Amino acid sequence: MRDGRKASGFLSANPSRLDFIELTMARTDRAILISDAGGHPCYVNPAFEVLFGYGLDDFSGQPAWRLLVGPMSDERLDQRIRACAETGEGFSDDLLLRTRSGEPVWVSAKIDPVHDADGRFTHLVAMLSDITQSKRLRGFQRDLLDALSRDMPLAEFMEYICERVQALAPDAVCSVLRVDEELKLRPLAAPSLPDSVAKSIDGIEIGPRAGSCGTAAWRGEPVVVEDIEVDPLWADFKHLVLPLGLRACWSYPMVLRNGRVAGTFAFYFPQCRPPSEWHLRLVETCLSLCVMAIERHEARTKIRRLAYYDALTGLPNRVLMRQRVEQTLASDPQRRKSLACLCLDLDRFKDINEAYGLPAGDMLLEAVSQRLLDRASSSDMVARMSADTFIILLDDCRAEEAAAAAQELLASLKEPFTVGETALSLSGSIGIALYPDDATEVETLVNRCETAMFEAKDAGRANYHFFSPEMNVANRDRLELGAALREALSGNQLSLAFQPQIDRTSGAVYGVEALARWTHPQLGVVGPDRFIPVAEQIGLIEDLGLWALNRACAQLGRWRVEGRSIPSISVNISAQQFRNSQFCNQVAETLISHGLEPSDLTIEITESLMLDQTASVTSNTERLSEMGVNLSMDDFGTGYSSLSLIARLPVNELKIDRAFIDKLASDAGAQAVATAVICIGQSLNMRVVAEGVETDAQRRFLDALGCDAQQGYLYSKPLSADAMDAWLDANDKRPARHQKRA
Repeated sequence: MRDGRKASGFLSANPSRLDFIELTMARTDRAILISDAGGHPCYVNPAFEVLFGYGLDDFSGQPAWRLLVGPMSDERLDQRIRACAETGEGFSDDLLLRTRSGEPVWVSAKIDPVHDADGRFTHLVAMLSDITQSKRLRGFQRDLLDALSRDMPLAEFMEYICERVQALAPDAVCSVLRVDEELKLRPLAAPSLPDSVAKSIDGIEIGPRAGSCGTAAWRGEPVVVEDIEVDPLWADFKHLVLPLGLRACWSYPMVLRNGRVAGTFAFYFPQCRPPSEWHLRLVETCLSLCVMAIERHEARTKIRRLAYYDALTGLPNRVLMRQRVEQTLASDPQRRKSLACLCLDLDRFKDINEAYGLPAGDMLLEAVSQRLLDRASSSDMVARMSADTFIILLDDCRAEEAAAAAQELLASLKEPFTVGETALSLSGSIGIALYPDDATEVETLVNRCETAMFEAKDAGRANYHFFSPEMNVANRDRLELGAALREALSGNQLSLAFQPQIDRTSGAVYGVEALARWTHPQLGVVGPDRFIPVAEQIGLIEDLGLWALNRACAQLGRWRVEGRSIPSISVNISAQQFRNSQFCNQVAETLISHGLEPSDLTIEITESLMLDQTASVTSNTERLSEMGVNLSMDDFGTGYSSLSLIARLPVNELKIDRAFIDKLASDAGAQAVATAVICIGQSLNMRVVAEGVETDAQRRFLDALGCDAQQGYLYSKPLSADAMDAWLDANDKRPARHQKRA
């Protein structure tokens, strides 16, 4: 039995050699286990007790290794120990054992047998060093290298590092910031910090008092702040992290091989403390791999930019443009997309180079490129094809919209460009080709828009031409229809028709949709599929939308005064209207003027709005929802149908397009789409309305799926206000309860 006095580190007045040996065994940080020939422990030192949690008395006569071996231990360990006793040869190896609490622990083991004078095996001596942290660190490094080898995107890789470090050091919160070309901090990864902290840090300039990270990047050396509350480096930023319970922050710069500081790796802690040896080892591993990831990312970005982007303007070049269009066309085997390819060539640009020099010409090309980008949406593409020729690809764009875009581009070129001290105005010629009408292959599409561009130049420059003569005729018709529409809007030629929507459960009126109608004195009835696109192109769509909104709310207000119980009225609003920062105020004023509540109104939007998530669009959709106005996604399933975007938009209702309802009886695909839309609505807690219901078979199919409401000729065609009154009277048997939509 081990002597407790000696094990505590005390020596007798006349220590013997054995006393010194006992003292050494008690003081060493290596765990020591001595067992007899039967495997029963005879001695364990304090380091063993600390590491494994077992004292000598805890074994209760059991073989020592039986308690130390865990489910993940080497199954051959018992055989190796027996062989050691039989052969008289010890061994050294890394072993995975377990503690008394069941925790796995890696040890570097040296195990040797002891024999008596007669050669009989009597004892086994095991010296065990804890290498768990080293094993974890090597595993951590191996996993990170594997992630790098799999070409994990840089931001994703940095998130992965932070998450792995936090698993190895649970008391730490990690973040990675990059330093941009303007020496400003940009968040790259911080999985455990609130987004508000990242937003507050974004754009902060590095400097001598810019917190731990900004200062570390500025100095190019580690900055350890043990107490954020009192350290002057954090004076301007401590309000960001102290409320989160974080008290210390250590930041380490990521220094590339060229000496540039590309970012920082930071640890935050809830206690005021310096880094431990374990944390320093983690940092050392992380920094080298982060630097490797950043250098590889930057190298690949540079190679890609040289291969796919124009060196002067930074725009995609011909190669990248062709690749992206090929991908777009390949994803559209049914040729349902609509693309417009515009070829813009600057008129007489050679004269500018000759008059002002090539440097001035280059500056002008850069300015033109930026102006084209400013007028492109996020789904469009602007590419530089050659010296002064650009390709603009417009997604989901038909002839009328392409013509309007061309007019806008030509007008923008006339606005003066400042080159040095000179203001220059330009003109350009644009050729337009459409997919799939004019071409279904990239080469043909580009060639045909270039051909049309040359026709525009031949016609006198500073204009645009479609590839086909028929398109030019259609464009002239569009201009004439636009002029007539302006007159109709101001001359009270437009009207609203109303179509009831019927609740599936109660049979009551669920709501009424207001539909714009136009009868021209000479042209006759002009369908909304003709005049709505024209209104969008000539800038009348907002006036038309406000007109429809006001008329619809006025009619609902009159019905309410007459005691008619109609839960709400739906109005179609163009995506362009949502770009107007005053739109919500206009809606609120209209509702108030007609004595209506926000929940009395449903605004129907199209799926194109999902791709136009600019600040004004996002603000308007969120504010309308907060006001209590219902938002309905019209014609759902015919456009982009991005579930991730649908889930983020505050939409209350989905409408199944009539194109699918028409085919319910015969088309399995239409049945599948209708089923899917209804299931999506139910899973997202949205109501679903089916348009164009004309037969009882369609009604039964939709009822069986749980579609909330239906509208169509089965119930009523669109009616004038007076005819709607008559319909309501005739259908008074329906329990048209006045109720707000949930």
